[in-house]
Amino acid sequence: MVYMTMICDLKSSRQLKNRQSVQYQIIEMLKRANRNFSEDLAAPFIITVGDEWQGLLKYPCNYQRILDFFQETMAQIQFYCGIGIGTVTIHDFELTVNQLDGPSFYHARKAVNLAKEGNHSLVIIK
Repeated sequence: MVYMTMICDLKSSRQLKNRQSVQYQIIEMLKRANRNFSEDLAAPFIITVGDEWQGLLKYPCNYQRILDFFQETMAQIQFYCGIGIGTVTIHDFELTVNQLDGPSFYHARKAVNLAKEGNHSLVIIK
């Protein structure tokens, strides 16, 4: 089965004067996203490292709706987004998204790294 992994990472987060406040905003945003978009999620969004968050989406889905929600909620903050489309090799969805594995995740990691390198808001790799 094919999935979409979405990884988002704040731009220039170390220079934020209110970094701790922003991190709490991300936590609240992800709680709301997990409720609002539960029908699209295979594994809920969580913060994976510092100011990076990740979720596993069913494929196909309207990922742009989720991105728009993130951008509206965090309007004052810019972030990179990498989306990977592919299979998942660990199918125990009781695990958190950072415990899952497979090509969908590899593609998303590559995509978010390319977004950072090229200063793009969104990169998608299939």
